[in-house]
Amino acid sequence: MSNLNYTPSFAARLARVIIPVLGKILPTSMYKWVYDSLYNGYKGIIRHSYIFNYMFTKITGNKKKVLRATLTKQLLPYTMGGRKALENAFDIVKLIEDNAVPGVFIECGVAEGGTAAMLGMAHRELGSGKRKMWFFDSYEGLPEPTKEDYEDGKTGNFIRPLPKGACLGTIEQVSELLFSTLKFQKDDVHLVKGWFQDTVPKLRDTMGVVAILRLDGDWYESVKIPLDNFYHNLSPGGVVIVDDYATCFGSKKATDEFRTEHNITTPLMSDGRGGAWFEKLD
Repeated sequence: MSNLNYTPSFAARLARVIIPVLGKILPTSMYKWVYDSLYNGYKGIIRHSYIFNYMFTKITGNKKKVLRATLTKQLLPYTMGGRKALENAFDIVKLIEDNAVPGVFIECGVAEGGTAAMLGMAHRELGSGKRKMWFFDSYEGLPEPTKEDYEDGKTGNFIRPLPKGACLGTIEQVSELLFSTLKFQKDDVHLVKGWFQDTVPKLRDTMGVVAILRLDGDWYESVKIPLDNFYHNLSPGGVVIVDDYATCFGSKKATDEFRTEHNITTPLMSDGRGGAWFEKLD
């Protein structure tokens, strides 16, 4: 068990109050328009504010920090996790490459493709560029949560309700980003469409050893299924990233249960925004 906690920003706390109220008082179509407008505006503010961080890093940072800031600025339009999720993905790839940990990169829960792209781009800059990458998603948004996801009638400490279909990134959008915009080779990047219970068990023994297993599925089953199927293939020195550890109750429950069942004692490290990661040392 871990006491790693999530402390939302003032803007996030304010949004958590306002958005559910809007959902109750506005017609569905109007609520969607208002929410999308607010969300896109917020993402725009985040992107523009990051420019100051980028410029400061260009002046004061070392080569690796400048590279991280450059890639983060490029990929911010394509992620729901913000800069810290992207920077964490970069830092984990750097750790893997510095330690020459063998294996493929896997992400389960791709959404718009930003962190998947960061895994690939960081590897392209810091490693050989020859690792295979497997990106699993329904590409239809989230499934319904199960009873394992609830505590006191809530599923987590996030800003808005997450109904079925939320966090959607279509396979066409992700393909456009990875193959057309960023020029990854289709032989190296596999987009696996479908629910995890249908796709993950079928492919678990076909991809060899794993260096990074990034889990961004929000719900209990969406974390448990990849852990059960892929962790045994994780290389010594490999890393598991749990994007929603401190924000989604089911994600935390699945992770804590798995670590307890398998006697995993390596510490859970924070990504600074509610996510966590840990190494496999043997």
